[in-house]
Amino acid sequence: MQDVIEFLVRRRHLLALAAGLLAACVSWGMNYTTLESRFDSILSEDDPYRAEVEQARRDFPPSTSVLFAFETDSDVFNFPALRAMDALTNRYNEVDFAVSVGSLMNRRLNSVDAERYDRDYLIPALDTLTEADLPALKALALQDEDLTKSLLSPDGDMALAIIKYRTNVDDQDTRLGVGRSVVALRDSLRAEFPDVDIYVLGGVLFELDGHNAQIRDSQLLFPLTVLIGIGLLWFCLKSLSYALCLFGGAFVTVGLSVGTFGWAGIAFNQVSTLGPIVVLVIAIAHGIHIVAVYAQGLHSKLGKLDAMRHSLAVNLQPVTLATITTSMGFLSLNYSSSPGIYGFGNIVALGTWWGFLVTLAVLPAVILLLPVNRVPKPLGVRGFIAWTTGLVERRGTPLFWGSAVLVLVTLLLLPLNRLDFNRYSFVDEESDFHYVMTALREKIGNDQSLVYSISSGQYYGITEPEFLHQVDEFSRWVEAQPEASFVTSYTDLLRALNKSEHDDDEAFDVLPEDKLQIIDYLVGYQLIQEIEPNLEPIFNSDYSAIRLVVGTSNLTNGELIILNDRIDAWIAAHMNPDYRVMHGDNSILFARLDHSTTVELAKGFSLSFVLITLTLLVGLRSLRYGLLSIMPNLFPATIVFGFWGLFVGELSPYILMLFSISIGIVVDDSVHILSKYISAKREGASPVEAVRYSLDKAGSAITITTLALAVGTFILVLSNTFHFQNVALLLTPIIVVALLLDLFFLPPLLIRFDQWLQARAQSVAS
Repeated sequence: MQDVIEFLVRRRHLLALAAGLLAACVSWGMNYTTLESRFDSILSEDDPYRAEVEQARRDFPPSTSVLFAFETDSDVFNFPALRAMDALTNRYNEVDFAVSVGSLMNRRLNSVDAERYDRDYLIPALDTLTEADLPALKALALQDEDLTKSLLSPDGDMALAIIKYRTNVDDQDTRLGVGRSVVALRDSLRAEFPDVDIYVLGGVLFELDGHNAQIRDSQLLFPLTVLIGIGLLWFCLKSLSYALCLFGGAFVTVGLSVGTFGWAGIAFNQVSTLGPIVVLVIAIAHGIHIVAVYAQGLHSKLGKLDAMRHSLAVNLQPVTLATITTSMGFLSLNYSSSPGIYGFGNIVALGTWWGFLVTLAVLPAVILLLPVNRVPKPLGVRGFIAWTTGLVERRGTPLFWGSAVLVLVTLLLLPLNRLDFNRYSFVDEESDFHYVMTALREKIGNDQSLVYSISSGQYYGITEPEFLHQVDEFSRWVEAQPEASFVTSYTDLLRALNKSEHDDDEAFDVLPEDKLQIIDYLVGYQLIQEIEPNLEPIFNSDYSAIRLVVGTSNLTNGELIILNDRIDAWIAAHMNPDYRVMHGDNSILFARLDHSTTVELAKGFSLSFVLITLTLLVGLRSLRYGLLSIMPNLFPATIVFGFWGLFVGELSPYILMLFSISIGIVVDDSVHILSKYISAKREGASPVEAVRYSLDKAGSAITITTLALAVGTFILVLSNTFHFQNVALLLTPIIVVALLLDLFFLPPLLIRFDQWLQARAQSVAS
């Protein structure tokens, strides 16, 4: 090791130059980074239903549309709201690539009502209406069940309008452009009709909101982390120049990490955008240990080169071990099939190694260039470490048993946590998207849906009465389930057409038996589609399959899975096996993320835990201390998650992944304490003396490191998304609890364990 240290010190200028050139080349890749904001970019790639969804999407190309929502203080059947909807209906083509609009204003009446009221549309020309006409219009609209399931709330207090668009190119720039044109139209309508609340919703709006939230986070959180971090390090290290050097090295590390992703063509997503901030604070943590012990050496009147050699001798092994174990914790996320999770793990693991390179190749050269005109002041946390050392020596037993009781109690609280993933947790809670989704759930009751594609297996199979009867039986059974708000399918249309054909006689609310009649209805619907292009496709191009939608509301992911499993069981028991039923959208894939990701993360955590423990056994060259390191590394997460279960209890997979990566982060502190404790023991120190030495050499550095990490993660509470706020509220306490255990639990544990071994050895000898 001494040869490596001499090489790092003597060749520091050459190493720094080579690392600088490498950093310049790799960091240039930042110009090629991309941001994937689509909500399905975080879905599991291995879900067996994914192939079914992709096939269904080929048969039934998904609707590219956006939704406008209108509200007023009372209901929407007043002139301001109607004029706002009318303006949208006339100006819909201001949305890029718009092809049609559907709203109350162009809602057609059925043939009976059209003849009764002598008009084709639900809402006549507004200049022909008076206030006295509006209650009758409201009553007529609310009695239309199809309308209250799609465009109007049952109480009439919210109305929706749907604009369909069709683009030739499906890339992010095009989608974001559509989203911006929708927002521009919304803002124009809001200015024109200030008495009407107007909101927008849609896939492109979700993507735009997520994109904007990520940009706002990067513009706010990253600079804020830097400013607060520099001030914190300035206080702790008693040197602004040292603080700036550490952040300079951390910036280089972030550039290397992001640039690598850019050159590799790997897009960032909603979760992996957190990576650069985590890389920043981990890179600072690497350097703090080198700088802190270097400053202590200078304060002890060592020369600059000797102080650096001493710092590297003390820190090279633990920094190397911490790099290996931290990267293992994050690489374990590759067990997950969700790009959001493994993308985050890979960017941080990569950044950990880039930070290790910069810390050893660049930081010594830069630090040694700084002039030392006077003896540096003691580190800002030296007083705290001295107090901690005294407390451990005086009150070691109460500290040990108090920590043990805390660990046991929080372990018992862990089962209170429950898994529940909200796919919209990446969206700003103040956005239209969040508001409208809540309103759909509360007012219209169709914020969720399960979509199925039912194939007859033959060309023009949807005209076969036997197939249609099977689908109709399935549709009626699903609609009778308590979780179903409504069910729409091709058979509903056929029954409605058959009833209308026979003067709305309820006796004819059945499927026609004549195949020629069914074909006639099919041709009639195709003509309607040409007039009303905003209608959703309900059969595929070769007329072999139909699309069935089950509307639901207020279901948790677990309840949605139970409903889907019940539907699958009914299909297996009652449907003709020649008819294939496939899942047609991502709703069930999102719901299944809870279970699949939990299993995957559990496997990844188990593997990383074993590998990290083995690495510590080899790196510390001690079986007993390697095994003892398990407790301060594992328990911080169990303590925090125990209290989380007591006070919150809801965990998403993207919160649960913190359990997997926490051991990789917190192991850094315990490695430094243990390595210095073992070093002192091998030189003949008693357990109490070894603890005193380890806290003196590592205590200040791990405290400063923890403060930097905690500040860097806690700043995420200012994020625009609820998901990242939860990350901050969990990861920050884990980091702080890890420090407290390393200072107040691990030293008493080491003292008690080694004193017990010594007593046992003396007993055997006597």
